[in-house]
This record gives sequence, structure tokens and C-alpha cells, in this order.
Amino acid sequence: MTTIVVGTDTSASADLAVENAARLAKERDAELLVLLVRANDDLRRTVDPGFAADPQGYLARLSERFPGVTTTTRMETGDPAERLCAVAGEVNADTIVVGNRGTQGAWWRVKDSVPNLVLRHAPCSVYIVDTRRAQ
Repeated sequence: MTTIVVGTDTSASADLAVENAARLAKERDAELLVLLVRANDDLRRTVDPGFAADPQGYLARLSERFPGVTTTTRMETGDPAERLCAVAGEVNADTIVVGNRGTQGAWWRVKDSVPNLVLRHAPCSVYIVDTRRAQ
């Protein structure tokens, strides 16, 4: 394993996925790419205290949080599941890590969640982190 891509929206749930991805990267001596994707129509960030007020600052602090892990970050706009899969393909990632937030509920809500879409379309292995303790 050489490259791990993890998606984040800077929420507490996504941060658990980032922590798990960093641990996996350290164990495997792999590079960690943390990708923050802002959906084009995601207006809740401006009012939701569950997200980092300074997403660029959040990304900048990651290398300090995970010493010994080669960490790079990217911020993009678009559909989160599509961008995660596209970036993973672009960097030839071995694994995509995502949290399971959004996978609870009726089947019709689950089938179009980011974790489920990534699982179905990823160009590599997918590791889904149980993030219920942060919710």
C-alpha cells in the first residue's frame, strides 16, 4: 500500500475517518492524501457549527497532527463521491477511506450516500470507518 485517499468535510465524523486513515498510512508507510470536497450547493457550512470554521486551517494542521505520516491535502468543489473516486484514480491510490456517516436510515437514503457511491464506483479498495461515536 503506497497511497491512501481520505475524504473529509471537516465534521467530527469525517475527522474519525481521517484519524483512521492516518493510522493506516503510518502502519503501512503509505502517503496520505486528505481531500476536502465542497459540494456546489452546500450552504449549510456557513451556519453549521459541526464543521470547521476554517477548512484551510484544518487541512494545514493535519501534518502536525500526524507526525511520521507523509500528508498532502487538496480542496476541490463538486460532487464528493465523484471527486473522491476521480482523485483516487488520478493518484493511483490503493485505498479510499470514508466515514459511514449518512449510511443510516431507509434504503432509499442509503443508496445515494457518499460512502455507498464511493464503494460502488471506486477504482481501488474502500475502507469504511464506523463514525457513530462522533454523531
